[in-house]
Amino acid sequence: MKFPVCEYADSEEGFYSQCASCPIDASSSGCALDELEDGYYQFEGATPHGGVKALFFFKDNEGNRVKKRDAIHVEIHELDELGHLLTILYGMVDPEGMIYLKKSGQENIHRQDNIQ
Repeated sequence: MKFPVCEYADSEEGFYSQCASCPIDASSSGCALDELEDGYYQFEGATPHGGVKALFFFKDNEGNRVKKRDAIHVEIHELDELGHLLTILYGMVDPEGMIYLKKSGQENIHRQDNIQ
């Protein structure tokens, strides 16, 4: 699955996200993400694990939240239609985009209501 798909870069099959380190501002028309007021980024649409939206948390090496173009790490929370957490994905940025590292296991998922 290509996720998310934007108008600026072709996503390869199985390549989870090219958003990390992307220089395109999220407010630009055609960007797949919306920057929220709290500094998080949101994607609305089908996610690889059956969700309807995803929250992206871009971080530096110290774990501080940063703009996506400055990110070294990314954490992606996929949510269902009720806002319940389906899965968490972790990745590191490389010059070509995001390298998928690992997915949280079911034993690590705690149901969270209304994550937005």
